[in-house]
Amino acid sequence: MKGHPILGVISGFFFGLFLGATLFMFGFIPLHSPLLWILPLVGIVLGLLMAAWAPFGSGSAAGPATADGVSYAAAGEADMTRTSGTTVEQDVVKPGEGDDDDLDA
Repeated sequence: MKGHPILGVISGFFFGLFLGATLFMFGFIPLHSPLLWILPLVGIVLGLLMAAWAPFGSGSAAGPATADGVSYAAAGEADMTRTSGTTVEQDVVKPGEGDDDDLDA
């Protein structure tokens, strides 16, 4: 079986368990309902089915991740901080100016 069947069983069980607990706490089903036992079992089955089907879609469409076409911002441009010697929004910051003047003292 391809995929991750153990992960599917565990996550499906917890999904069904917490779905049953949520439905009980909001008053949609009573405590003595057999649905509280059925939902975790249905979650296990659905988790197995989804694990067998995973990864969703075809795996041949995407290749390995590369850094081609990635542009890197200069210091201070990405997070808009005022860094010595850089320009931010046409405002030239000279050494000794900026927001961190009180750190020099």
